[in-house]
Amino acid sequence: MIKNPTTHQPDTHEGEFSHSRVPADRLLGRSHFAAAYSSEHIAGGEFVVGAAFAAWGASPATVLFGLFIGNLAAVLSWALVCAPVAVRSRLTLYQYLERLAGRRLVFFYNLMSGLIFAVIAGGMMTISAAAIRGLTDVPPQVRWYPTSGLFVAAVLLIGLATMGVALRGFSRVTKFAKICAPWLFAVFAVCGLAAFPYLTAIGSAQGLDGYETLQRYVWTDNTPDGSRSLTMWQIAAFAWGLNLPLHLGMGDLSTLRFARKTGYGAYSAFAAYGGHFVAWLTAGMLGAASAALLQTDIGKLDIGGVVVPVLGVAGTAAVVVASFTTAVPCLYRSGLAFHAFLPRWSLMKTTAVVGAVTTLIACLPLIFLKWLDLMAYFNILTAPVGAIIAAEHFILPKLGIAPFWRTGRRDNNNRAAWSVWVCGMALAAVLLAAGMHLFTVFIPLWAACLLLYTFLAYQQAPQTDMPSERLYHQAYGSDDTCLAATAQPAVTAFPNGRHPLFYGAAASLLLMVASCGILYLPSSPHQYTAAFQWLLAVFSAAYFIQTALWMKVSGRR
Repeated sequence: MIKNPTTHQPDTHEGEFSHSRVPADRLLGRSHFAAAYSSEHIAGGEFVVGAAFAAWGASPATVLFGLFIGNLAAVLSWALVCAPVAVRSRLTLYQYLERLAGRRLVFFYNLMSGLIFAVIAGGMMTISAAAIRGLTDVPPQVRWYPTSGLFVAAVLLIGLATMGVALRGFSRVTKFAKICAPWLFAVFAVCGLAAFPYLTAIGSAQGLDGYETLQRYVWTDNTPDGSRSLTMWQIAAFAWGLNLPLHLGMGDLSTLRFARKTGYGAYSAFAAYGGHFVAWLTAGMLGAASAALLQTDIGKLDIGGVVVPVLGVAGTAAVVVASFTTAVPCLYRSGLAFHAFLPRWSLMKTTAVVGAVTTLIACLPLIFLKWLDLMAYFNILTAPVGAIIAAEHFILPKLGIAPFWRTGRRDNNNRAAWSVWVCGMALAAVLLAAGMHLFTVFIPLWAACLLLYTFLAYQQAPQTDMPSERLYHQAYGSDDTCLAATAQPAVTAFPNGRHPLFYGAAASLLLMVASCGILYLPSSPHQYTAAFQWLLAVFSAAYFIQTALWMKVSGRR
């Protein structure tokens, strides 16, 4: 049984509580999670995914409805599965898993999970460097090893900056995210608005209307190699599963444990619809427009080739900032994963070492070249663990079994959990061999593991007649949601009593979007490309300068 949170003292750097419950007076308000989800999931990878949908040959309607359904499923997974476990237990994923299954499984899973989040962070660094490459005459990095010193230097610089922010802890991560989130939303709006006139100029020359142009040049329903295009359900599964390690895989226990209420999981909608739905659609349009400008196929463009032709320097900045705001929390999670079985090291030291190794690995373009397939395989690895935790928290107490039922037993291993993970990997192999699409395997896998663990635990665990809430109290400690009044008050990103700098920053965002209007003037948008890119860069710089000054004068450091 875990002690009452009010008795805990900070056990890690700046009160990260990686080995204990988060106390009620350290909980965070809604704006922290709105900003964190907004910025973390509007990443440089969105440009990759958006262009990939165009290359995979889905129709406009298929992409639209598939993304809507899949992102809705992702939001519900965060809000109804991950957030309730995180808020009631207040534990990191790794501490939860140790209490559930023992240190051996935790050691294995921490290694696997730490590597996954490190690879994601490294992929973001690689993507950022590829975007910087687009501003130079350095050729695209198409080999598994780097062929440019400039590319390596860019990765090292970005990696150093990522470590610098991640070492400051979760609260500093979200504070940095608050600065970037509004600008990133504006950038992806600009992607679609700026790409559309280039596409319509091409389409109108052939007598096509707007929808026909999108169908001809963006989401064509045909693949370059003639293979089958993705169906709506495959796209929905991709959108649902892209962040599975965080929601159904329970990775966000490490961050949502700071939430004052379970409802804060719904702020993942900022990630799913702002960061994925809108971003993937507009990035696909941008990639098609850039391919038309460069007179090449969209599948041959790297991230620099997608953003630079239309957006210029601001496009590169967007990829770097978006990737940075994803790399930082992923590096933070990776540090937590390895720190769980390196308790003698401080969290800062662990994160620094992980960040250094990740940065070196990010110098290898191989991560970027196989990015989406890697994410799908990560889903397969983490799905059984998330299903086990879901069964432990939601189902077993209703059957009279307390969470962490194996605690105190002579056997330090939860054999049911090990059996479920092994069987899950076998099931995934069978499904892949049978021809199931890689993006959809996690769905039957997660459901099967949920049922199998429930059955095995019911056979092995002692049952009781105690009500569920008493079992939760026995396992987790007091329910501190009732203590929310004593928690840190929710700090909104834009409080009452606006400072003139706030209005200046907001105006800069509006002017960024409005600058797209120059591309809609009579004659070809190509004539105004340079002017548009200059305006976009100026208004972006104005936003960051004014926002930084506003946060300084208002005391929001």
